Amino acid sequence: MATFRRTPRGNTLLLLSAVLVSLGIVGALASQAFLLYAGVALFLFYYASKLILQLKVKALDRLEITRRFAPRIGEGSLLEVEVGFVNRTFVRLPLELQDAYPPFFRIKSGANAAVINVPAKGFTELRYKVKPTSIGSNAFGPLRLVTRDLAGLFFYERSIGEDVPAAVEVTPEAKALDKGVLTAVAISTYGGSLTSRRKGEGLEFADIRRYEPGDPYKRIEWHATAKTNRLMVRELNAETQLNVMVLLDSTESMAYGEAGRTKLDYAARAVASLVSYLSKRGDFVGLTVMQGDKPADVIPLARGELQAYKLLGALGRLAPKESPPDSLRSAVSRCLAVGGVKGKTLFFVITDLDFERDLQPLRQLLEINHEVIVVSPYTPLFESHGLEGLDRTIYAIRTSHELRTRKRLLNQALALGIPVLDVGPDDLFPKLVVQVEELRRKGGS
Repeated sequence: MATFRRTPRGNTLLLLSAVLVSLGIVGALASQAFLLYAGVALFLFYYASKLILQLKVKALDRLEITRRFAPRIGEGSLLEVEVGFVNRTFVRLPLELQDAYPPFFRIKSGANAAVINVPAKGFTELRYKVKPTSIGSNAFGPLRLVTRDLAGLFFYERSIGEDVPAAVEVTPEAKALDKGVLTAVAISTYGGSLTSRRKGEGLEFADIRRYEPGDPYKRIEWHATAKTNRLMVRELNAETQLNVMVLLDSTESMAYGEAGRTKLDYAARAVASLVSYLSKRGDFVGLTVMQGDKPADVIPLARGELQAYKLLGALGRLAPKESPPDSLRSAVSRCLAVGGVKGKTLFFVITDLDFERDLQPLRQLLEINHEVIVVSPYTPLFESHGLEGLDRTIYAIRTSHELRTRKRLLNQALALGIPVLDVGPDDLFPKLVVQVEELRRKGGS
């Protein structure tokens, strides 16, 4: 978008020149001829200023402008933005500029607005750093440039990047599980260990038995051998490989909350942490993202560092959009078609679960012998996060009706055989890991 306009000062000068010329003509006296000359001089000055600014406009239209920044960063990193201007004309360009960095980012150093001079046959740069607060794809706004004539009679405004705004992908930070959290949650939930029941090659100690031909020498337990005077070996709990597919709802309702603290932000962080956890265990993990009216973005099941990198990239592209009512059904169908789902798979469905219609597509996964667990970021748990004492009690009273409605939906899910976990900001990731390790204890996929 480009705009060439007169300023209020330019309007005043043009009006004054017209008045002086009129008075000089009407007076028709030699003593008042200076009014005519003054009016004509002001008009010529007005016209010359316009011509000079038009030369600058031609130079501005030929100005080479670049905006450089990293296409993907972690949410804890700073994004450095460089805006460069190369002037290949013989006209010096004084510019007022303002760069619109993504909404809700916070500027940490430098400035995104300045008054600069781009020398003739020269270049200049503007640099600043911003910190992201929102996970996913964050778009830059247009770069606004303004140049004026010396007297301030006219200005020319140009906006760059309105049609195709640039965007930066902000990937969530994966966090390790706090020591003792998994054990505490497991004991409170299941009252037992989460280690695999099968014996074989693994890391965790299971038992000691007599040596048998073919047992690897590295598993000989010398202390027990010395006590029993017989060759003894260690048995280890077998490492069970799992298939885990995450279906992540990225619709508008998941973007509820303040920037950086939405349900989708916390869900993305939990998924990133889960991916890191599963990758270290050698498990297969995939991701299906429900994204508005577009087909779901599916990353098939795989394992390794490259797979983790792909999954983090998908989380960095999250952009909440309004979705049609059958988005979950379509996502499940697409996941089964292109997600590389072979054998028994644990499906984590991370969604608000606001409607009964969302339960039917998940029933399809149970019918083909998959494990399905709905992990639902429950809005009141996020809204009450940080409230204490009386404030928390008052909020609980206000949301009691919503809780009754929610319970009816959960009972319908249980009737279909689909467990639903209501989670808040603090327990989302630990509950995911507990469910993974419970499946591993049962023998895996």
